[in-house]
Amino acid sequence: MQVFAGVSADRMLIEGLKVSATNHRILANNIANADTPRFAPTELDFQATLRRALEGRDHVDLRTTQVRHLEYRSHRPKFEGLAFLSKNDYNAVDLDDQLAKLAENRGRYVTYSALLTKQYRSYRTMLDNLR
Repeated sequence: MQVFAGVSADRMLIEGLKVSATNHRILANNIANADTPRFAPTELDFQATLRRALEGRDHVDLRTTQVRHLEYRSHRPKFEGLAFLSKNDYNAVDLDDQLAKLAENRGRYVTYSALLTKQYRSYRTMLDNLR
């Protein structure tokens, strides 16, 4: 198993897929609200969110006051600053910019999934050769 800075390649790719999926939802929300007056788009800081996920700091642990309370973790992505430019209706969504970010995010997701598939195929080949 390959290790990079104490993190396995599998875990890095899986966390990258999770962060890409979260980023896709955020970008899709921005695009869906392109015509909503006074809407300010949000942007995910991909690298910082991925780093926090790999370090195990991507969630908020809720406190339990009784033994019967269920544990719950709320994931907390790191957002970049809000957009400053706006149209006449004070909507700050730049559709071309959001579509370009969506395409970039899709490329990341496809790359991570292809690398993870290749990694699992190598495990499978290794296990098949042990028989």
